[in-house]
Amino acid sequence: MNSFKIILILNVLIFSFGCAPTRYVKPLEKGEHSVNSHFGGPVSKVPGIGAIPLPFTSVGYGYGLRDDLTLSGNLYTTSLLFGVGQIDLSACYQPWKKDRMGITVSPAVNFLVDFYTGSNRIWPQIDANYYFDYSVYRSRAVEGKNPKRINTLYAGVSNWFDPYLTESQGRKNEQFWIPSLQFGHQWERRHWDYQFEMKILAPIYSNENIVVDYPSVLGNYGALGAYFGVHYKF
Repeated sequence: MNSFKIILILNVLIFSFGCAPTRYVKPLEKGEHSVNSHFGGPVSKVPGIGAIPLPFTSVGYGYGLRDDLTLSGNLYTTSLLFGVGQIDLSACYQPWKKDRMGITVSPAVNFLVDFYTGSNRIWPQIDANYYFDYSVYRSRAVEGKNPKRINTLYAGVSNWFDPYLTESQGRKNEQFWIPSLQFGHQWERRHWDYQFEMKILAPIYSNENIVVDYPSVLGNYGALGAYFGVHYKF
């Protein structure tokens, strides 16, 4: 596959779907820092390889402004290598929490520029998740801290909004609202968090007659996404 075709596929993917998992399922503690990396993307049938999650990567940073509010930013490193620059700025707010469960809302703004064509986009986004800590273990204090092991299940909805009249490829835009459903698991440790997430991307839109072949549980609609993330907190 030549480099032009790879760039074309990356552009279609990035401009068509929200290619990122949930950044923060729960807010950080006040004053806490986090660096993170995520790997994965829409599952696509790649010629000569098969159906695999496309290897999008990103790196980011988050800061706990309050116990119920985290601010974060992320840089999409794989797309950058192929001439597409993308960053997002987001927040994770927790309006409700009770015992081992809670709800978080995450507004974000995504900025993207294609260095080859000059095309650029600004996409607003808002996600909401419900989480449940089904397993909580706290050991004796070590070095003045209280180490913990928390296993969390979560589910939610992601909403991308594309306000442009035309798509990046020059076609009429018919996808002003791009919803996705997400289901995931988080393993939370003292300093390290690990995350796995599956998405049903754009389930209300057809996946036919486009450059990339997307397998989907909904047949000719939407696509699957698979992601893995690692956070280091300090």
